[in-house]
Amino acid sequence: MYTFLNKFLNSDNFNKLPKFLTRKIFKIFKIFFVETNLKTLPDENHPTKINKNQFEILKNNDNDFYRPFSTCSFLLELLTLYENSNKKKFSILDYGANNLDNYVYLNRYLNNWEYLYHDLPSYNNHINELIKEHELKNIKVINDIKTLSHELDFVFFGSSIHYIKNYEEVLKKISSIKSKFLIFSHTPFYTSNKNDKDIVMKQVNIHPTINYAYLIEYNKFINFMEKNNYRLISQNKNNFIKFLNFRNFKDFSFLSFLDLSFKYMG
Repeated sequence: MYTFLNKFLNSDNFNKLPKFLTRKIFKIFKIFFVETNLKTLPDENHPTKINKNQFEILKNNDNDFYRPFSTCSFLLELLTLYENSNKKKFSILDYGANNLDNYVYLNRYLNNWEYLYHDLPSYNNHINELIKEHELKNIKVINDIKTLSHELDFVFFGSSIHYIKNYEEVLKKISSIKSKFLIFSHTPFYTSNKNDKDIVMKQVNIHPTINYAYLIEYNKFINFMEKNNYRLISQNKNNFIKFLNFRNFKDFSFLSFLDLSFKYMG
């Protein structure tokens, strides 16, 4: 059954279906991703748009019960511990940040910090305008990470690294400025006796938007990080989307969304 279903979901015929029909297909089979034969991600990948109503998000500054839709449940606790143990101002780069919800939430509890925002150029421009318009504090937009020249305390990839075509080049740049801690949340990893390369998946659960993402080979990724002076210090399975599954995938000894944290050891 899954052989035929995977082939159909991977086709242009599926892409052309009306939204109501693809929603029915998803409700029946609960398939999120399918393997492709692509070697790298398409250039125009992840065609999303930023929420233009960021002002509504900023209103949550005064909401004591606000908690963002975040893929990393422990981020605030980790940053709070770090802030309490360090007297100097610290920084966190949110790579693929999208909305300002992380900033708004963290800024309620952290004092001696700077939030660095980075996403697509159109996102960066919009957030830059908001910073100026609302005179936001402790926040700066990084338009191009190649311009980074000083050490960062944290770099956070909140379910984003697998959507980046040249993610290894991005990580090499992060390593070159000796960023202390790297956090990857809700990221898909696998191991298999039949393959040791990253696999390009087609994301089909949010049709008509079609995204592609890397299914990252775990051992290769750990070795790459070690070569760039990062040691794995924590790992856990991410259950952010409780019924997310890979039941239509085969020949894998391990396959799951993980949270990984690394420390710079150079």
